[in-house]
Amino acid sequence: MREPASNIIWNMTRKCNFRCEYCYFPHDNTPVTLTLPVDRIRAFLDATGREWTVGMTGGEPFIYPGFVDICVALTEDHRIGVDTNLSVSSKVREFARRIDPARVQDLYVALHIKERERVKGVAAFIDNARLLIDSGFTVIVNYVVHPDLEARFQADREFFATHGIPVTPRPFRGEHQGRRYPEAYGDRARAIFADHPEQGRKVAFNFQGVPCHAGRTLLRMDEDGTVYRCPGDKTVLGNVLDKVRLLDGPQPCARPRCPCRGLDHVVLDDARRKLVEGVQFAVVGDLDASAAAFDRALDLAPGHPCAENNLGVIALRRGDMVGAARRFAAALKARPHKAAYGENLDMARAGGRHHDPELCLDVNPAAEK
Repeated sequence: MREPASNIIWNMTRKCNFRCEYCYFPHDNTPVTLTLPVDRIRAFLDATGREWTVGMTGGEPFIYPGFVDICVALTEDHRIGVDTNLSVSSKVREFARRIDPARVQDLYVALHIKERERVKGVAAFIDNARLLIDSGFTVIVNYVVHPDLEARFQADREFFATHGIPVTPRPFRGEHQGRRYPEAYGDRARAIFADHPEQGRKVAFNFQGVPCHAGRTLLRMDEDGTVYRCPGDKTVLGNVLDKVRLLDGPQPCARPRCPCRGLDHVVLDDARRKLVEGVQFAVVGDLDASAAAFDRALDLAPGHPCAENNLGVIALRRGDMVGAARRFAAALKARPHKAAYGENLDMARAGGRHHDPELCLDVNPAAEK
């Protein structure tokens, strides 16, 4: 089996010049003082004999001391991707001037519209985004469709389109008013994500027990140089300032939720892959494609409780309470301890939806036992 492409996610800093209310990091706009020598990072990457894509994220990477110099050094033999709010205009101009677009996977740019408006930075953002686009970089402008922003998302997207800047809706991940997102978008997802089905990949699946190349082709590096197996698994593999020992091959995932890029590195059989596809389609509101994927998962793995539950969710969204109850009952029979299955069954038997039914994200049902 061919190995996936090699990716290391470098959490450069937790400091950021924005203070978005839904951010999971505490706001800290003080200067970045903890830095890593890029030559040590390059030495580690080069020693593997492979080309890596270094995902530079934070916090805000462009406030990192010597950021563009670091990008120049890394892109000599490797590739980079950058997660940024694109607000440090002087550094953006330097980046556009000095970095070869062919060595950059993409700039994943967070719009954060309310914060952008608070700092009066909309015009500068447009200028910076257009500069990078016109310079040949792949720029993906993402808009976190927080529940509080749903009502204005379409108007904001149309506004930026007039400036030649496509905006991609990004699902909010987390809890809001007691509901779990992105699953809680429910029927509203179709209107938001219809043109961007790839956003279904933003779901945090449970791959526990499933083999994954993380620790060999997917790594996380923290600001002090510590290298972990992946963003979710904090097993320490070493430090780039000393020595890093990579895993030899796929190992079972140890975490109940996969927060980042696991889908590119996890080893899925056909049934599990169809289950994943079904959830992805459900999250963005494509119920037909979702049901077809879950049906195929059941063909390949008869009685899979997660697939049964999720077909019940699709039936419930379509108003088929009898079909939904039958599916939920089958899932609950297989996993009597699973509270969500029982809650979904009660909802279907009640003949209505008091809240959105809960999708199952457990790719490996054996991990539930």
